[in-house]
Amino acid sequence: MEYQYYHTPVMQKEVLSFLAQIQDIESATIVDCTVGEGGHSELILKQWGGVTLYGFERDKDIFVIAHKRLQPYEKVILINDNFRNLRIHFNNMQNSISAFLYDFGVSSYHFDGTDRGFAFKSNQKLDMRLDSKSHVSAYDAVNSFTEKELTEIFTKYGEERWARRIAKRIIYKRSEQPIETTGQLADIVVQAIPKQYRVKNIHPATRVFQALRIYVNDELSAIGESLKDAITFLKPGGMIIALSFHSLEDRIVKDRFRRWAKGCSCNNDGLQCQCNSDPLVTVLTKKPLQPEESELEINQRSRSAKLRVCRKL
Repeated sequence: MEYQYYHTPVMQKEVLSFLAQIQDIESATIVDCTVGEGGHSELILKQWGGVTLYGFERDKDIFVIAHKRLQPYEKVILINDNFRNLRIHFNNMQNSISAFLYDFGVSSYHFDGTDRGFAFKSNQKLDMRLDSKSHVSAYDAVNSFTEKELTEIFTKYGEERWARRIAKRIIYKRSEQPIETTGQLADIVVQAIPKQYRVKNIHPATRVFQALRIYVNDELSAIGESLKDAITFLKPGGMIIALSFHSLEDRIVKDRFRRWAKGCSCNNDGLQCQCNSDPLVTVLTKKPLQPEESELEINQRSRSAKLRVCRKL
């Protein structure tokens, strides 16, 4: 059955409100770094018909969906690539782009429209790759990584309190038979976490699945690399708008915006930073914006969203 467009873009009103503040928005060039099913892109194109929109999507299947959805609009250039590769595609466009929009994480399509093991509500084969060219799948990690490696993944990318205990349980269970499906992995995680410490209304395997997905797709380093390049292509007065869905993504965005606002453009930490320039941006969201109650009632998946925006000086 063909997948239908039932993904609801998060914080639509807020995103459009910030974009409306850009000078000459009607003729602006906007880059949607995470097109997904095309939700935010279509909103922008409907609002401002003169916009030229570039869209990045690394997943070939969802790229086809977005292409079909955005086909009625003229000034659309879709790119089937990871948004960490901005420099490849915009090499001669320094100071010429009006806005970059990021909507991190995975889309509804990956949870509801694929069988690649992003969700554990249905029993699917462990995979979790957004790009089939990625060498390591979730299956590979779960069935071949050491206890120490799995513990580090669950701790670093899932902030999982019971990481070592879960890793130990995985090693034990895979010695009996390969862990091939999401259902098997979810059951193992449930068994590893003491019942009294399970959080109500959140499946015990949520953090482990998040951690594996982030690791397999190298999501966090891609955010840092892309932001670093985006600022060079952004024109003065242009904006970077970033929607994050968990603390690790939000922390990267918050730190990068804060450093730019202090005149830092390097990747060095703390006292090692030798930047001594004027501020590069103004941060327009001193605290991240979050969805209003009215949006939460319509779209439960927006509950963890945080929106940060900066404007280039």
